[in-house]
Amino acid sequence: MLQYILNQRLFSRETLLLVFLTFSAFGVLAQNSYRNELGGRITKTQFEEQILTGPYFGVPGDQEGEMVLVYRMPVGKVENPEIFYEKTGNQEAFSQSKNLIVVYYPGPDECNSNSGDFDANAMKKAAKSLDKWAEKHNAVAPIYVYKNYGGLLAYEEFMNWQADPDGVFEAEFFSYPYPCKSFVVLHPSGEYRAIFGDFPLSQIEVALKKLNRANR
Repeated sequence: MLQYILNQRLFSRETLLLVFLTFSAFGVLAQNSYRNELGGRITKTQFEEQILTGPYFGVPGDQEGEMVLVYRMPVGKVENPEIFYEKTGNQEAFSQSKNLIVVYYPGPDECNSNSGDFDANAMKKAAKSLDKWAEKHNAVAPIYVYKNYGGLLAYEEFMNWQADPDGVFEAEFFSYPYPCKSFVVLHPSGEYRAIFGDFPLSQIEVALKKLNRANR
């Protein structure tokens, strides 16, 4: 079964901090090729050092036995931001220059199944904070998107979870099933800030503030 090599600095104390797994289910017993986030070849030592000291994941590459670094805190710009507003029913918010806050759930995994952050009371508190920040920082109500619904029933009373519409968020931001949950905050200009894998909730407000400042 495929699992992750995780950087531990952005994870809460109650979350799994470091996971080393093999890829035996795929017949891969050892990795023999390593690349950085730009595709350049690096050594195994360099690869492991980046994971342990920087905000990176190690994920399988296109070739068998290949591992690639993924930067966990991307900042960028999408070409057609309006599509994300349309797919979530927020066309009016696009014209009003409001941000989108999207929390993305990949489905049950070892991280979110064993994290205190996914306790119902903790999730309810998180939802209230996100509602407050959305109103304060010119954003639509938080959008909760899943790839696999399993494990979300306990939160339906206070979080309106919806399937990723036509897989647009997975295709653009979450192409790999990063553990626990991830988020992206998107401005109508197309600029975005995201964190892949579990994150301190306060980073969503940080992203909102930075995007608003950059788009005054």
